Amino acid sequence: MPTVTYRCARVAGAGADLALLDDTERLRARRRADPASFVTAHALLRRLVGDHLCRDPREVRFARRCRTCGSDRHGKPVLADLPRPPHLSLSYDGQWALAALCEEAEIGVDIEGIAATSWDAFDRVLLADLERPALAGLDGAQLTRARAILLCRKEAILKATGHGFSVEPVEVIVSAPEDSPELREWRSPRRGPAAIRVVDLTLGLSTHVAALAVLTDAPVRAEPG
Repeated sequence: MPTVTYRCARVAGAGADLALLDDTERLRARRRADPASFVTAHALLRRLVGDHLCRDPREVRFARRCRTCGSDRHGKPVLADLPRPPHLSLSYDGQWALAALCEEAEIGVDIEGIAATSWDAFDRVLLADLERPALAGLDGAQLTRARAILLCRKEAILKATGHGFSVEPVEVIVSAPEDSPELREWRSPRRGPAAIRVVDLTLGLSTHVAALAVLTDAPVRAEPG
């Protein structure tokens, strides 16, 4: 059974977080429109990995690897100095950051602010025809929360598969918000996952929802850590 350890933190970008980052990460942070989110998220991932490996977070060495094109200039973070490193995933917005780690299988996590789904064209742009009926009759906070749940599941799946932005969320059909999370249909011409499990994560936040996807057909254990 794959075990995923995840950790969440409020965005602060404080000096203690910045001190954990290496020179490359600090340069990338300075180039971001929202450097605090980047700093918090990458410090969070360093602490999670450091605790898992019993290593000083400042000594953790990351690289980037795109599973779609092979580039080392973008893609998911990977540990650069281990022969069989744990799989990592990271997600953040302007308020919260989420990091996760799994030894057994590729993973993807996503965190979304509920209020960020309130734009009018959301359903048309991001939801497939099979998904929209589940939102019929919803409005206000119920609607935005349901949208955020669907988007989180889609984004987590695309991070786990490594497709990222190369596959449109509308091509990834997931179960209704109130149903057990799962991938229902893969409509992209790009190769989809042979097996995948999806989990809605409990963060205890009223403003955000989160999801986890794992490339496995086995049950998944998700633990805050």
